[in-house]
Amino acid sequence: MLPIITAVAGVLSALSSISSMSSTPAPDPVEPAVSGAQGASFSQALNTALNRLDDAITSANTKAKAFAAGSPDVSLSDVMVSLEQANLALQAAANVRDKIVAAYTNVMNMPV
Repeated sequence: MLPIITAVAGVLSALSSISSMSSTPAPDPVEPAVSGAQGASFSQALNTALNRLDDAITSANTKAKAFAAGSPDVSLSDVMVSLEQANLALQAAANVRDKIVAAYTNVMNMPV
């Protein structure tokens, strides 16, 4: 569960840096290499967080199906814990999505 919190913190710090860059002048379009490196790391962090979310949901679903099928290897407590972890990860992802949309809206509404 800690890796998703780290990913969320990374996304939020990236959003903070984007909002602080709004007061600086726009970069020269002749030199796109500087801004491309920051965009790649943000997309990688977002992609990693989404992959972890998908893994948590898949794991919870697998354990729930195994328990429902009567597998003696899976206990009810394991199923409930994995389902709750997946639920918390999904809620965190939804909150991050809301923050990203709000930041995007703020940037788009800034006067040029």
